[in-house]
Parts: sequence; C-alpha cells; structure tokens
Amino acid sequence: MNAILRGLLASTALCALTQTALAHDTDAPREIITITGGRAPGALEADRPVSVISRDEIDAAGFARIGEALVFQTFVTGSEFNEDPGTQNDTSGTSNVNLRGLGLGATLVLVNGQRQTMASVAADDGSSFVDFNALMPSLAVERVEILRDGASPVYGADAVAGVINVITRDRFDGVETFAEWRGPTEFSGSGAGYTVGAIAGRAFDNWHVTGAVEWFDRQGLEGFETPFAPGTGLSSLGQPGSFYILAPGGGFEVTNASGGPAPVLDPDCVAAGGRPIATGAQTAFGQIGSCGLDFGQFFSVLTDEERLSGFAAISGDFGDTRIALRFAGAGQNVERGNSPSLANLRFPTISASQPANPFGRDVIWLGRPLGERAGAARREFEHRTWRAEASLEHDIQALNRDWSLSADLTYSRNTLRATITDTLADNFDAAILGFGGADCPVRAPGQGVAAGDQSQGCFFFNPFGSGGLVTDPSDPRYNDPAVIDYMIGENVRNSHADLVTGEFTAATDALFTLPAGPVSAAFGVHLRRESYRVDHGDDFNADNFLFIVGGPDYAGARSAQAVFADAILPLTHALRLQLAARHERQGDFSSTDPRVAAAFDVNDALTLRASWSRSYRAPSLHQEVSATTTLQSLTIGTQALFRPVRTVGNPDLDPERAQTFSAGVSARVSGINATVDAWRVRYEDLIVRESANAIIAADLADNGQFDDPRIELSPAGDVVLVRAAFVNAPRVDASGIDLALRGDPVDLARGSLGWGVDASWIGEFTIVDPVLNREIDALGSRNFTNFARSVPDWRASAYLDWTSGAFGVRAGVRHISGYRNDEGAGSDVESWTVLDLQGRYTLDLAGTALTLTAGALNITDEAAPFVPTPLGYDTKVHDPRGRVAYVRVGARF
Repeated sequence: MNAILRGLLASTALCALTQTALAHDTDAPREIITITGGRAPGALEADRPVSVISRDEIDAAGFARIGEALVFQTFVTGSEFNEDPGTQNDTSGTSNVNLRGLGLGATLVLVNGQRQTMASVAADDGSSFVDFNALMPSLAVERVEILRDGASPVYGADAVAGVINVITRDRFDGVETFAEWRGPTEFSGSGAGYTVGAIAGRAFDNWHVTGAVEWFDRQGLEGFETPFAPGTGLSSLGQPGSFYILAPGGGFEVTNASGGPAPVLDPDCVAAGGRPIATGAQTAFGQIGSCGLDFGQFFSVLTDEERLSGFAAISGDFGDTRIALRFAGAGQNVERGNSPSLANLRFPTISASQPANPFGRDVIWLGRPLGERAGAARREFEHRTWRAEASLEHDIQALNRDWSLSADLTYSRNTLRATITDTLADNFDAAILGFGGADCPVRAPGQGVAAGDQSQGCFFFNPFGSGGLVTDPSDPRYNDPAVIDYMIGENVRNSHADLVTGEFTAATDALFTLPAGPVSAAFGVHLRRESYRVDHGDDFNADNFLFIVGGPDYAGARSAQAVFADAILPLTHALRLQLAARHERQGDFSSTDPRVAAAFDVNDALTLRASWSRSYRAPSLHQEVSATTTLQSLTIGTQALFRPVRTVGNPDLDPERAQTFSAGVSARVSGINATVDAWRVRYEDLIVRESANAIIAADLADNGQFDDPRIELSPAGDVVLVRAAFVNAPRVDASGIDLALRGDPVDLARGSLGWGVDASWIGEFTIVDPVLNREIDALGSRNFTNFARSVPDWRASAYLDWTSGAFGVRAGVRHISGYRNDEGAGSDVESWTVLDLQGRYTLDLAGTALTLTAGALNITDEAAPFVPTPLGYDTKVHDPRGRVAYVRVGARF
C-alpha cells in the first residue's frame, strides 16, 4: 500500500497547492458522456482513469498504427510488438498490448464496445491475445480509449488490468487518402516499406455509408544486416558438429574432469564453415570443444510483410430505430528468417563403418544437417481476420421512464497458416544408414539393397564436415541434394479462433431521483460462444521431427452467459457514486464481481476519484486444451541453448481473480489539464506456464545434477526436452502511479505551442513463482528466469507541438529506465531515451486540404540497450530499428 499512500499524498498536495487558483478557472466545459468503464449514461470523463488517444494524436506522434502507439504508452510494458523468433515461435506478424505488465491476456480488447476474437495462436508463454495488426485500416480509427482499472464488473472476464476500446469512424464525410514511406535509415533500405490508404463517406438522407481500405508492404530486415544481432545466438550444435567418441569396450574415449563425455570438434570444422568453440585440450581424436553456429544472424529483426485491410459501416435510422452495420477484414502474409536447419536433439550414434567417419570409432553426433553456408531457412505465416457487427438502438417509455434499448451482435474470426521446416526422424535414420532418398526402395539393411547404392537411389547422409567439402558425387562422403531434401520436412500449422457475442442493454437517465438528482442506470444480458482449433501435419502428430518434436491436434469450445447492472448515484451535488456488478458463467466457471467507485468535485475544476473492483479471468481455451512444443533459449550450465519445451493444457486450472484499488485526481489549472492516479492490484491464482529456466535452475540447485522427471536427457546427459505445465501461480502484487499533463496551446513566436507529459512509476511488482516456490521481487528486472516479463520501474514521455498557420513542428522524447538482467551473469539493461521529431505543412488546393509530413522516430539513432540474448536486445521493451524516418502525403476532399 505504500505506493497508494504516496499517490494519495501527491493528490492531496496537488489539491492544497491549486485549490485557490482552480476556484477561478472554470472556463472549461465539462463533457457528459458514456465512456469506457461504465454502462450507465452521464458519466463525467474525470470520474475514471481513462486515457484517450485519437487517430490525429497517433499520426502527430509519428507512429504507424494503433499497436505501435499503444506499446509505447507509459503504462504498458512487456508487450510483443517486435519480431523475435527466439521467444515468439508462431506469432510473427502480430502485435499485442500488456497493460501494467500483468500479462497479454489480462487486458480486454473491445471494438465499439464489443469483444474481438483472440488470435488463433498463443504467445510462447501460453497467453492468448487480440492481434492489433488485424483490426482495421488506420484511417478507420476515430480514437482508442484505455481504461486503466479492473473492469470485470462492467465487461466480464479478461478485464483484469484494464480495457482497450477501439472506436471507428462510422460517420465520416468526404474522402481522405494518404501514402507513406517509412523505414530505418541505417540498413541500406532493409526494413523499409510503404502504406497507402483511403476512407470515403457520404450521407444519404437518414443513412450514412463509410468505407476504408489500406495496403501495407515492407521489406524485411535480417539479423546479418544489423550490427547487433550477429554473434548473439551462438549454438554449440552446428554443421559441422562435434562428437562424443565411444570406446570399443564401453564408455567414452574422451572425458572431462568429472568423468563425463567431452565433445571433440569435427576435424573439418573451420574448413567447412563452422565456428570452433574450444573448451579443452587437444587429444588424439582432436580438439575438445564444439563446432558452433551463429543462428542470430539468420533471424529476422523485421519480417517481410504484406497486409490488406478493409472496413465498411452503414448506419442510419429505420423509423425510431437506429441501426449500424460494420464489417472489417485483414489479410496478412509474413515471411521471416530462421536458422538454416534445426539441431538434431536425438544425438544419434554414427557407426565407425560409416564411409565418412574420420574417427574410426562409433561416435555420438552433436550437430544439425545444414550450417551457415546454407543460408537462412524461411518461415511463412498467413493471417486472416474477419469481423461483422450489427447494433440496434431504440428509445421507449416504460414504467414511466425513458429508456434506451440496445442490441448488439458480433462475429469475429482469426485464422493462421504457419510453416516450419525440421529434420524428419524416420528419414534421417534411414539416411544415416545409407538408405536416404525418396527413390530408395528400402529404409534399412538386410532387404536386398546395399547401403549407399546410388544406382538404386539410396544415399548416405554424411554428418561430418567432409560432406560440405567434397563435390564429387561419386565420392561416398558427398551429400547429394536429394538426401538433404529427403531428410528435411515441413510442418503446416492451421488454426482458427471464432467468437460470437450477443448483448442486450436497457439504460435510463432517471431510474429514480435522489435529493441531489436523478440516478442513471443500465441493465443487460450478455451471451458469447468461442471456439479454438489447431491442426498439424501427420509427421508433427507422430512426434517425427528431431528438434520441434511434435504434438497432437487440439480443439475446444465453450459458452458464456452474464447479467450485469451499472448505476451512477448523485449523493450530493458534488459527490457521485458508481455501483456496478456482474454475474458471469463461462464454461465450468462462474464469478460475481462488484465495483464501487466515487468521484467528488472539490470545485468546477478539481475532481477526486477512487474505486475498488474485483475482476476475474477464466483459463483460455489454449491453456485448457493445448499440447504445444516451442523452442526456447534456456540457460543450461554456462550456456544459453535452444531446446524444445512441451506444454500440455490443464483442464483443472482455477480462474484468475484480482482486486484493484485506484485513487486519483483530475484538475485543470490555468490552462493545464492534470491527472494523477495511484493504483494497486492483488492478482491471485494467475495462470502461467511454468518457466523452463526455473525448472532447470531449481533442479540443479538441489545437487548439481538433473533428476527432475520434467527434464528429458540424452544417453550422454544432454538436455533434449523440458516439460512444463500451466499452473495457478499463488499471486502477483503490483502498484504504481500514473501522471498525465496537457497544456492548452499558448501564443509563442508567431504561433501557438502545446505540450504534454506522461509518466508511469511502478513501485511494487512482487510475484510468487510456482516452480521456485518463493517470493520474487520482479520490479526493475528482465525476469528471464521466472514467468513475469520485463518490468522497468519508470517510463515517461513528453512532447512540444508548435503550430504557425499552415506549418507545424512536433518534438517528443520517450524514456524507459534501466533494469536488471537476470539471465546468467549478463550485465544490467541500460536506460533508453529517444527523441522524435516531425514537421508538417498543410495547404489548400482548390478545396482540397493537402498535408505533407516528414519526421523520424529516434532521430539521434540511439541503439536499443544491449542484452546478451538472441538478437541482442529486449524484444518486449525496446525498438531495434534505430532512426526510423517517414514521409507522408495526405489529402482531404
């Protein structure tokens, strides 16, 4: 509660310092609206901790789209908005938002007040989320409202950290178009792309039609094109590889100090393009060490991406009934770079009689089929999203009161087709014996065909370095392309998520009257059904891949029903009380959640507010029914190694529950609008996937050896798989303070100057890890070794906006404080401060408003702080692109 008390003291101090001045500053009108955070009409905007970002503000700040603008809000941390093949296996091309760092699934996303389906792919930690890249064209967005408070009593499940509500431009008049080029300036054009879009709208008597379309096309930026990615992902399993030398009588020819096997480098490691990592002495069989591969250089920092999105709205009056129909869709094709091939985690034994074996002994191979010379493998992702909405509003009189009745029906769907290549276990086993190749009639010896009989279409796969050096097809050491093609297979993942919602609400401005005025209220019923399905190929279902292993298909569906009520009671002319409650049943879970909030007007320009609410989130369908295998960077001993982590859904999970308390002040002082909000969340039974790094650390902490059954080892003792589960973590306690200041434009230097400041401070972020079974201070940490995400304690931004006639200039600054890096012995992550600059000019050409805009994010080209992890920076916090320039031409007819 210390942070809350400090926030209350700050609010009280602000009241005391400004009350006299405020008493004379009453020129600003007070807008009475129904805003995100309530259903009852007549709420004052100052009554709730809501931030509003208009489309014009997104453009002025220099951001390309909604998702990018949201992730750099000061109260957001731990989102996935960068490409990261190391921790985002199947989510390439998506963008999500993590309010308060409480989890991707802890924020409810609405479009025009109604839910949007989750993406049909979950994050690597099992979180389900709404993809902001798939919502609609940027020109179709009117504004985004962010409620920074628990809101399950109003909106139901998932609104634990808050609510993001995207409002569309349904009644746009005229025609507006734009074309934009945008890209980093330091990578010779890589990472650059263009966007073109248009919106048009027209009124027809009582009806209005609006349509928008947008096309986005970007060239990728690969790791090898940057100065920071190469060298950050060094695997000890390369091509050529290294080998455990088996002794004829049992055991190993080369051992380490503790008696375990020590790997020996392939003799052709350097000649064949490997990266030698010497870890011991020279022996009769070669240098002790590993022949590595730098996979970081093959990862995409920015993906190749094409996206077409559209939006249409029809609204009007049909008699006394107001009708709105909305349609939106997005199709996105994404391609990214991956390691040339994935490591063989079966660690096979290669016979001494294998024609290419230079050791004269049976050996265990530690490597992969293709090395750096093969270049990057490519992964493809095809995202498709659809949304349809219908809403009706009708005013009636009933029970001697005026009522506004509304009915809303929505359908949304997201699908994904994703591919990945890996070595097929059965085909590899045949190839290592000399029976590789699609035309080889047999797969094992003793069936009438000699091993390596090329006339029969049978080939050996040579895992030794000579396979990359020998070019004579008649040489038994030669790797024919046919055998490589035979061994490498592709898995295709097809998934879809559907959501249907129906809602009926009855609202009145005057349910009854108190001495201070009428009580407004809303009552409603909400129904929804969601489904989720993931299908893989046969080889994946059979666990026939040597690195990604595989897993079964899975599917699930459930329905939810809810009733809710919301009321605003004027206890006095200055004091308003909001009471809300919702009972919701979702699948096998039910929850009744109340909310109590109060707002007190000290005078016309100063409002104090406080709220308490209880919220919940049921396990997602993914967390209940999935069976997934993801590739993660794990700290094993002194090395960071990619290994598969398999997680199976848990049908016995409890729902998450949270209590949220907030207190704040909204004030207007001599042309300055100020809000201060202190908040605290106690989040219990948080659903998390057990951290594979925590499982490894806890196991080694016992006796320095692996004996946890969740860790699967090879015969030589190497980690090949970690099994994790979705579990309920005991709790998360978090608190902090948000500050926002906005200044009215003032005359300055033949123009007007506006300004703004935002800051968020997190004072507590304490978790109880379910694997380590202890309390952890996660504040100011990257949290690599537990289930939390990076939590810097400070984020701040500020801007100055000067306008003179047709000219305008905006300068902004964004700051993220430094924090600890808990991965191995890595150095701390430094603070990051960037400057943004934009210039614009608007002219009138025969009734057409033409706007020319040029600017840059991070104009001084500040590099993202280095983190010794694949790609070299924290992908959940910082932007790796350096200076990002953009030029935009817009026209309004």
